[in-house]
Amino acid sequence: MYKNKTFQDVVIFLRQGGSYTTKELSERFGVTPKSIQNYVRELCKNSGLIKNKTRYYFPADFRNVDISERVQMSTALMIALYQKAIPELKESVKSNFKELPKELDAFLFDINFETIDNEILFNQIVATITDKVAVSFEYKKKDNISSSKNVYPLKISNMLGYWYLMAYDLESEKIKTYYIKNITNFLSLDNSYLDEKTMKELSKKSTEITSPWFTSQEKKITLKVKGEAVLYLKRKDDTRFKILKEGSSELLIQMSYYSDIEVLTFVKRWLPFISIVDDESIKQKLQDILRESLKDYD
Repeated sequence: MYKNKTFQDVVIFLRQGGSYTTKELSERFGVTPKSIQNYVRELCKNSGLIKNKTRYYFPADFRNVDISERVQMSTALMIALYQKAIPELKESVKSNFKELPKELDAFLFDINFETIDNEILFNQIVATITDKVAVSFEYKKKDNISSSKNVYPLKISNMLGYWYLMAYDLESEKIKTYYIKNITNFLSLDNSYLDEKTMKELSKKSTEITSPWFTSQEKKITLKVKGEAVLYLKRKDDTRFKILKEGSSELLIQMSYYSDIEVLTFVKRWLPFISIVDDESIKQKLQDILRESLKDYD
């Protein structure tokens, strides 16, 4: 989100092209050099602004993001939300929007999600997905150590309430997920570095991934469901879950997952209505977590 109107005006101005010093921008917009320094520091960190000695500019790919493009992206997001949140409206949405925006294909998410704090970065990612080009960026991990990444973006995905970039790492040649709030210095590389067949295969594969902890090995676990969770799982359109057996008041389901964290998070959320049937190691992990949490109440 923009800090204030002046910040917004500076962004729009710089996107029109040209390079400017802090002093020139300060005089043009009638604010202090310190304010301009704060603006350009944030834009360099999160939005691809480049500093060359004392002058600042956006590379050609990031200029002139006009109002119509923003409307297309916003419309695509709204349509995707309606289709996911209210599946019954999917056909109605398609019939009412005779020409769906191409940006619609950039989204894959659940219905509960965190707010988008960096609109510029978000729109840049959408643009690279729709344009089918590779990108480079700095990525900060949990230990606060940053590393450079060169990837081919596939989808913007919302998993467990958080926004991720799902992308094919050009160095390790694997699909990986990157937490968007940890991405900085995002730059388009103007080339996909992949052939058309590979791009299609990767796009298809990305629609099957439902976990931010995606690895090449998908695992499965059996869960017993009762009470309030039965109705939830019957109604939920989630490819992770498959009903194995349905009784009058219970379900036996199979859950697909990549990390134990997914199972533990889901089961904890629905205790005491969901229990683990066939994986003693995860069951033990859950028991250890519950015992540890109960210590606070001793």
